[in-house]
Amino acid sequence: MEPREKEQMEVSTGMKVCRVIGIVLVVAAIGYIIWKGDYDHKGLVGYVDDFMVFMAAFTFAHGSFQKPERRYIRRQFYMLSSLFALLALCWVIMLAFIK
Repeated sequence: MEPREKEQMEVSTGMKVCRVIGIVLVVAAIGYIIWKGDYDHKGLVGYVDDFMVFMAAFTFAHGSFQKPERRYIRRQFYMLSSLFALLALCWVIMLAFIK
């Protein structure tokens, strides 16, 4: 008996675009962490926004690099990315009003 070979789905053009966007977002998030113009207050409070921005970009990129057969897992990563992006936005707004 020969082992069955699983047919793998091809990566669509949309997924290739999402992969490029994911890589660009991760590089931009690293640039945001290095950038001195963001709201880095003293202590841990100033670094939470950096973490949230990086995790939003990383989970989006990680979801983009999932196999095409794993749609459910990809959607979960995209939802996590959206959650981290929303938390980062709320945190940056909060830091803008702290003196």
